[in-house]
Amino acid sequence: MLRWTLRLEWGLRRLTGFAGLLACIAMVLMVSLVFGNVLGRYLFSIGATWAQELEWYLMAVTAMLGIAYAMRFDDHVRVDIFSYRFSRVGKLWLNLLTAIVVALPCALLIVYYGWPFAETSYLRNERSPNSGGLPWRFIPKGLIVVGFVFVAIEALRQTLACGRRLVFHYARGA
Repeated sequence: MLRWTLRLEWGLRRLTGFAGLLACIAMVLMVSLVFGNVLGRYLFSIGATWAQELEWYLMAVTAMLGIAYAMRFDDHVRVDIFSYRFSRVGKLWLNLLTAIVVALPCALLIVYYGWPFAETSYLRNERSPNSGGLPWRFIPKGLIVVGFVFVAIEALRQTLACGRRLVFHYARGA
């Protein structure tokens, strides 16, 4: 059972690592694009609506995929007013309950309700209302779903990790 749990945890960790890599690539591309847009606008007096909208698409990739990666390294916003007084075991219990009661249900609800939102955008072939804007408005909308799938994956990984650590803690104490 332990070996299976560790393999599953490892696989889930790799998935959130992949999400972080994609977010990092999107961030580098976005910064480069913004730099190019600023240079074009102020040095050559040229600009393109599609390039500015592409910045928005890349920001959606960065933000939505970066959430799970931030959760992986515990770099997300957290209310430490409760947890700083807890022991190591108390923090494990808090993290386990938070993953099960808050992160997983919220992520699954957003995926459930976000899917039709993105699907409708795809079926209607929704595009930018701006002249010269990008088509495929379903991409940033679909990234909401993809991002929260990764959040659910990371919450599941944290649940497994905290549960494993708690089992070992109580097995050693017995």
